Amino acid sequence: MRLIRSGALPPELNLALDEALLRSGRDTLRLYAWDPPGLSLGFFQRAAGIPCPPGFRLVRRPTGGGAIAHTAELTIAWVGERRRVDEVYREMNAIVADAAASFGVRVVPGAGEPEAAPRGLCFDAHTCYDLLAGGRKLFGSAQRRGGGRFLLHGTLPLGRNPISAGATSLSEAAGRTVTRAEAEAAVIRAAEGAWGRGFLAETPTPGEWQLAERLVSERYANPAWILRR
Repeated sequence: MRLIRSGALPPELNLALDEALLRSGRDTLRLYAWDPPGLSLGFFQRAAGIPCPPGFRLVRRPTGGGAIAHTAELTIAWVGERRRVDEVYREMNAIVADAAASFGVRVVPGAGEPEAAPRGLCFDAHTCYDLLAGGRKLFGSAQRRGGGRFLLHGTLPLGRNPISAGATSLSEAAGRTVTRAEAEAAVIRAAEGAWGRGFLAETPTPGEWQLAERLVSERYANPAWILRR
Protein backbone atom coordinates (compact mmCIF):
# COMPACT_ATOMS: atom_id res chain seq x y z
CA MET A 1 0.00 0.00 0.00
CA ARG A 2 1.12 3.54 -0.71
CA LEU A 3 1.97 5.84 2.20
CA ILE A 4 1.92 9.62 1.74
CA ARG A 5 3.16 11.86 4.56
CA SER A 6 2.21 15.32 3.34
CA GLY A 7 3.11 17.53 6.29
CA ALA A 8 0.96 20.65 6.67
CA LEU A 9 -0.94 21.99 3.65
CA PRO A 10 -3.69 24.64 3.23
CA PRO A 11 -7.21 23.33 4.03
CA GLU A 12 -8.56 23.54 0.49
CA LEU A 13 -5.54 21.71 -0.95
CA ASN A 14 -5.73 18.98 1.70
CA LEU A 15 -9.31 18.12 0.81
CA ALA A 16 -8.82 18.47 -2.94
CA LEU A 17 -5.84 16.12 -2.79
CA ASP A 18 -7.86 13.53 -0.86
CA GLU A 19 -10.58 13.58 -3.50
CA ALA A 20 -7.92 13.26 -6.20
CA LEU A 21 -6.50 10.21 -4.41
CA LEU A 22 -9.99 8.69 -4.21
CA ARG A 23 -10.45 9.17 -7.95
CA SER A 24 -7.01 7.72 -8.76
CA GLY A 25 -8.04 4.29 -7.46
CA ARG A 26 -4.87 3.31 -5.57
CA ASP A 27 -4.89 1.97 -2.02
CA THR A 28 -3.37 4.83 -0.03
CA LEU A 29 -2.83 5.92 3.56
CA ARG A 30 -2.16 9.64 3.81
CA LEU A 31 -1.15 11.42 7.04
CA TYR A 32 -1.13 15.20 7.26
CA ALA A 33 -1.77 18.46 9.11
CA TRP A 34 -3.34 21.87 8.34
CA ASP A 35 -1.68 25.26 7.80
CA PRO A 36 -3.50 27.55 8.30
CA PRO A 37 -6.07 25.82 10.55
CA GLY A 38 -9.32 24.90 8.83
CA LEU A 39 -12.94 24.57 9.83
CA SER A 40 -14.32 21.83 7.60
CA LEU A 41 -18.04 21.27 7.14
CA GLY A 42 -19.35 17.79 6.44
CA PHE A 43 -20.43 17.18 2.85
CA PHE A 44 -24.17 17.22 3.69
CA GLN A 45 -24.00 19.73 6.53
CA ARG A 46 -25.66 23.15 6.46
CA ALA A 47 -23.24 26.05 6.83
CA ALA A 48 -25.76 28.33 8.57
CA GLY A 49 -25.20 28.65 12.30
CA ILE A 50 -21.60 27.36 12.25
CA PRO A 51 -19.29 30.37 12.66
CA CYS A 52 -15.74 30.10 11.41
CA PRO A 53 -13.29 31.01 14.21
CA PRO A 54 -10.74 33.79 13.60
CA GLY A 55 -7.61 32.48 11.93
CA PHE A 56 -9.39 29.42 10.50
CA ARG A 57 -10.25 28.92 6.82
CA LEU A 58 -13.74 27.58 6.03
CA VAL A 59 -13.88 24.55 3.72
CA ARG A 60 -16.26 21.66 3.00
CA ARG A 61 -15.10 18.05 3.12
CA PRO A 62 -15.94 15.40 0.51
CA THR A 63 -16.84 13.14 3.47
CA GLY A 64 -19.87 13.37 5.77
CA GLY A 65 -20.22 14.13 9.46
CA GLY A 66 -20.14 17.33 11.47
CA ALA A 67 -17.90 20.38 11.38
CA ILE A 68 -14.30 19.94 12.57
CA ALA A 69 -11.87 22.63 13.72
CA HIS A 70 -8.57 21.30 12.40
CA THR A 71 -5.66 22.44 14.53
CA ALA A 72 -3.01 20.57 16.55
CA GLU A 73 -4.10 17.24 15.09
CA LEU A 74 -3.06 14.31 12.93
CA THR A 75 -5.45 13.80 10.03
CA ILE A 76 -5.73 10.37 8.46
CA ALA A 77 -7.02 9.82 4.92
CA TRP A 78 -7.44 6.21 3.83
CA VAL A 79 -8.44 5.20 0.30
CA GLY A 80 -9.28 1.56 -0.34
CA GLU A 81 -11.50 -0.88 -2.17
CA ARG A 82 -15.18 -0.40 -1.39
CA ARG A 83 -16.60 -2.59 1.38
CA ARG A 84 -19.17 -2.37 4.16
CA VAL A 85 -19.21 1.01 5.90
CA ASP A 86 -18.99 -0.51 9.38
CA GLU A 87 -16.04 -2.70 8.38
CA VAL A 88 -14.05 0.35 7.31
CA TYR A 89 -14.75 2.17 10.57
CA ARG A 90 -13.96 -0.92 12.64
CA GLU A 91 -10.65 -1.49 10.86
CA MET A 92 -9.40 2.07 11.24
CA ASN A 93 -10.61 2.30 14.83
CA ALA A 94 -8.61 -0.82 15.69
CA ILE A 95 -5.50 0.78 14.16
CA VAL A 96 -5.98 4.03 16.08
CA ALA A 97 -6.71 2.13 19.31
CA ASP A 98 -3.46 0.19 18.89
CA ALA A 99 -1.54 3.40 18.18
CA ALA A 100 -3.07 5.10 21.24
CA ALA A 101 -2.20 2.10 23.42
CA SER A 102 1.48 2.60 22.57
CA PHE A 103 1.24 5.88 24.54
CA GLY A 104 -0.57 4.22 27.43
CA VAL A 105 -4.00 5.46 26.32
CA ARG A 106 -6.98 3.11 26.50
CA VAL A 107 -9.93 3.87 24.22
CA VAL A 108 -13.51 2.63 24.09
CA PRO A 109 -16.22 3.02 21.41
CA GLY A 110 -18.68 5.89 21.59
CA ALA A 111 -22.44 5.45 21.55
CA GLY A 112 -25.30 6.47 19.28
CA GLU A 113 -25.99 6.39 15.57
CA PRO A 114 -24.37 8.95 13.25
CA GLU A 115 -26.51 11.61 11.58
CA ALA A 116 -26.35 12.16 7.84
CA ALA A 117 -26.13 15.95 8.28
CA PRO A 118 -25.42 16.91 11.92
CA ARG A 119 -25.86 20.56 12.84
CA GLY A 120 -22.88 21.23 15.08
CA LEU A 121 -19.25 20.40 15.70
CA CYS A 122 -18.23 16.79 15.24
CA PHE A 123 -16.26 16.56 18.49
CA ASP A 124 -19.07 17.95 20.65
CA ALA A 125 -20.90 14.60 20.31
CA HIS A 126 -19.99 10.97 19.66
CA THR A 127 -21.40 7.95 17.87
CA CYS A 128 -20.73 4.21 17.81
CA TYR A 129 -18.08 4.82 15.15
CA ASP A 130 -16.00 7.15 17.37
CA LEU A 131 -13.37 6.42 20.02
CA LEU A 132 -13.37 7.88 23.55
CA ALA A 133 -10.60 8.23 26.11
CA GLY A 134 -11.49 9.13 29.67
CA GLY A 135 -15.11 9.66 28.62
CA ARG A 136 -14.24 12.30 25.99
CA LYS A 137 -13.97 11.95 22.23
CA LEU A 138 -10.45 11.24 20.98
CA PHE A 139 -10.99 10.05 17.41
CA GLY A 140 -13.73 10.62 14.87
CA SER A 141 -14.05 9.68 11.22
CA ALA A 142 -16.36 9.90 8.22
CA GLN A 143 -16.52 8.36 4.76
CA ARG A 144 -17.20 9.00 1.10
CA ARG A 145 -17.92 6.26 -1.44
CA GLY A 146 -17.35 6.44 -5.18
CA GLY A 147 -16.15 4.45 -8.17
CA GLY A 148 -15.82 1.20 -6.25
CA ARG A 149 -13.60 2.89 -3.67
CA PHE A 150 -13.98 4.61 -0.31
CA LEU A 151 -12.29 7.58 1.32
CA LEU A 152 -12.14 7.70 5.10
CA HIS A 153 -11.21 10.89 6.91
CA GLY A 154 -10.09 10.45 10.52
CA THR A 155 -9.20 13.17 13.02
CA LEU A 156 -6.87 12.48 15.96
CA PRO A 157 -6.29 15.60 18.11
CA LEU A 158 -2.73 15.80 19.43
CA GLY A 159 -3.14 18.88 21.63
CA ARG A 160 -6.00 20.70 23.29
CA ASN A 161 -8.43 22.27 20.83
CA PRO A 162 -10.28 25.22 22.42
CA ILE A 163 -12.87 25.21 19.62
CA SER A 164 -13.95 21.63 20.37
CA ALA A 165 -14.80 21.65 24.07
CA GLY A 166 -16.07 18.06 23.99
CA ALA A 167 -12.80 16.61 22.72
CA THR A 168 -9.73 15.30 24.42
CA SER A 169 -6.34 14.89 22.77
CA LEU A 170 -3.65 12.24 22.62
CA SER A 171 -1.31 14.42 24.67
CA GLU A 172 -3.93 15.05 27.36
CA ALA A 173 -4.87 11.39 27.56
CA ALA A 174 -1.21 10.28 27.62
CA GLY A 175 -0.21 12.84 30.25
CA ARG A 176 2.65 14.13 28.11
CA THR A 177 3.21 15.92 24.83
CA VAL A 178 2.85 13.60 21.86
CA THR A 179 4.34 15.06 18.69
CA ARG A 180 2.88 14.59 15.23
CA ALA A 181 5.97 12.59 14.20
CA GLU A 182 5.41 10.21 17.13
CA ALA A 183 1.70 9.86 16.35
CA GLU A 184 2.38 9.22 12.67
CA ALA A 185 4.95 6.56 13.50
CA ALA A 186 2.52 4.85 15.90
CA VAL A 187 -0.29 4.84 13.32
CA ILE A 188 2.03 3.46 10.64
CA ARG A 189 3.24 0.66 12.92
CA ALA A 190 -0.32 -0.22 13.92
CA ALA A 191 -1.52 -0.20 10.29
CA GLU A 192 1.35 -2.41 9.14
CA GLY A 193 0.52 -4.87 11.91
CA ALA A 194 -3.20 -4.84 11.13
CA TRP A 195 -2.76 -5.21 7.39
CA GLY A 196 0.21 -7.58 7.53
CA ARG A 197 2.30 -5.63 5.05
CA GLY A 198 4.65 -2.68 4.84
CA PHE A 199 4.10 0.62 3.08
CA LEU A 200 5.69 2.17 0.01
CA ALA A 201 6.56 5.76 0.92
CA GLU A 202 5.60 7.92 -2.05
CA THR A 203 4.33 11.35 -3.03
CA PRO A 204 1.21 12.11 -5.10
CA THR A 205 1.69 11.67 -8.82
CA PRO A 206 1.82 14.70 -11.14
CA GLY A 207 -1.64 13.74 -12.39
CA GLU A 208 -3.03 13.65 -8.86
CA TRP A 209 -1.55 17.07 -8.09
CA GLN A 210 -2.98 18.44 -11.32
CA LEU A 211 -6.45 17.12 -10.49
CA ALA A 212 -6.17 18.45 -6.93
CA GLU A 213 -5.31 21.93 -8.20
CA ARG A 214 -8.35 21.85 -10.48
CA LEU A 215 -10.58 20.71 -7.62
CA VAL A 216 -9.28 23.55 -5.45
CA SER A 217 -10.58 26.14 -7.91
CA GLU A 218 -13.78 24.26 -8.78
CA ARG A 219 -14.78 23.23 -5.25
CA TYR A 220 -12.63 23.52 -2.19
CA ALA A 221 -11.69 27.21 -2.48
CA ASN A 222 -14.97 28.16 -4.19
CA PRO A 223 -17.36 29.96 -1.79
CA ALA A 224 -20.37 28.95 -3.90
CA TRP A 225 -19.50 25.27 -3.40
CA ILE A 226 -18.53 25.60 0.26
CA LEU A 227 -21.74 27.45 1.18
CA ARG A 228 -24.10 25.66 -1.17
CA ARG A 229 -26.03 24.02 1.70
